Amino acid sequence: MKHLLYKEFKLSVPLLSYLLIILLAMSALSPAFPSFVPLLYMGATYTFLFIGMNKTTTTNDLYYTCTLPIRREDVVKARVGTLTVIQFIEIVLVFGFMSISTFIFDVAAGKSMQVSLNMRQPVALLAVYLISYSVYDLIYLPWFYKNGKSIIANMLVGILSTSIVAAGLTIGLFLLAPEALTVGHPNANYILQFGLLLGALAIFIGVKVLVIKLSTKNLKKLDF
Repeated sequence: MKHLLYKEFKLSVPLLSYLLIILLAMSALSPAFPSFVPLLYMGATYTFLFIGMNKTTTTNDLYYTCTLPIRREDVVKARVGTLTVIQFIEIVLVFGFMSISTFIFDVAAGKSMQVSLNMRQPVALLAVYLISYSVYDLIYLPWFYKNGKSIIANMLVGILSTSIVAAGLTIGLFLLAPEALTVGHPNANYILQFGLLLGALAIFIGVKVLVIKLSTKNLKKLDF
């Protein structure tokens, strides 16, 4: 698995993918953006990443990998592991840029401003990210491994579904318990936030396992 992951990052992930996630994460630098706005770019980020990685179909990357003396399940695990690393890189970048934005805005204003919303609900935002990534994984990867090609339909369905889920979760949490999910607020409920994050993490891990099983099942049926 270590060698497969090395192969993924050296041969399958283009340098452009890293450039794109940096540029898209920088949207969080705008201090006027509410916390859910960067999530709207998540679909585009994922789309570019998958296009970048799956364009290797032109070099028969999937076919080459499957001809190696390894299980097809390991082929899927390596790709899912690679994408998981990239997902967390994107999360770290987004939160990093949000922190920079909030700090600069507060210093420029001389005090903490009400419109500086990006980092008010970091735990809830992280939970939304994890669930959103899970939705996209569940739609895109098993669909991709049915034919091994970078098709447009799964990207469009994934982007639409993930955007709806991300926006719905963010708006729903803000309407139902804004103070309870705000760090540093007198009414902050950290037990609720911990439970939300734990639940999102459980969904994230559970979906990863399910995605590997479904994708492996499809890849085993794929006749090159």
